[in-house]
Amino acid sequence: MLNYNKMKRNILVASVLFFLTLSCSSPGQDFVSLFNGKDLTRWKLDKPGGFEVDDGELITRSFGSGTDIFSDKFYGNYILRLEFLLSEVGNSGVFIRRNPSVSGSGFEVQLLAPWTPWRDDLHCTGSLYGHVAVTNRPDETTGRWYKMEIKCDRNIITVSVNDEITTIADIDTVKTMAGKPVTGYIGFQGNHASKEGQFAKFRNISIRDLDADPVYVAEGFKNNNWEHRYLSRLSAVKLGAVMILPMAEMMSDNDPMLKSEGKQVLFDIVAKVSDPEAPAKEKKEVRQAIKKSIKTTSSETTSIYLEWILGMIE
Repeated sequence: MLNYNKMKRNILVASVLFFLTLSCSSPGQDFVSLFNGKDLTRWKLDKPGGFEVDDGELITRSFGSGTDIFSDKFYGNYILRLEFLLSEVGNSGVFIRRNPSVSGSGFEVQLLAPWTPWRDDLHCTGSLYGHVAVTNRPDETTGRWYKMEIKCDRNIITVSVNDEITTIADIDTVKTMAGKPVTGYIGFQGNHASKEGQFAKFRNISIRDLDADPVYVAEGFKNNNWEHRYLSRLSAVKLGAVMILPMAEMMSDNDPMLKSEGKQVLFDIVAKVSDPEAPAKEKKEVRQAIKKSIKTTSSETTSIYLEWILGMIE
């Protein structure tokens, strides 16, 4: 059984890679800058003020309750990289899968100067604040730049500081994290130190959107959590033509769940490009991908279905 499952996975991955070789680009493979170092393009302030851009740095000098800032779009699964610097008693954080309009949503990766000795491993830099403590507490010396990487990989969240893992959390095994949304905004918490004149600085903020990676998306359909499978479905439809071949392979699978998911995604992709306002290029690519899949599938049922949805856009 293990060998059979491994073979199915290899076929699915090979299908995606085959189509990618026919494409001029491979979405989701590269890191993309989220901060241009000049202004707040791609970001939205929770309230006016609180953050400013100076010399390529995103800076929060707010005092007291602080003012937060969020990305202009939702993200689910990704690798976020950034550099941060805290002042003497700087107090900030990185929000992940957060919706500021929904109380208690998402998580905060803490960024805190070591000015409060009572701050334990559950509330220090690198921790998932109040949920998961660090297992490898990072250097907290203030006034210097640190690298941070946050990876949201479905139910697994990993935090690293200066290439050293500080925290790994499996959402499914942490009671306080149960039921949290699997998507949300990325954000930075406004400095809220109790002492005036403090700040937190950020630079070199970039992201690799895993939900734009066809291979990663295809693997998501095997997840036991329906929310992760649903996100994979939405991502696959957004990716479009590149997902036709792997979805046709999934529809030919013996697993009823995979078969159903593959069939639904194929229909949704075609429905999307059948919109009169859909770009002609996108519709052409989907049509070509379906024709290629008809030639390669070994399933008569899948072939008949592909012929039917092809008729919707011919």
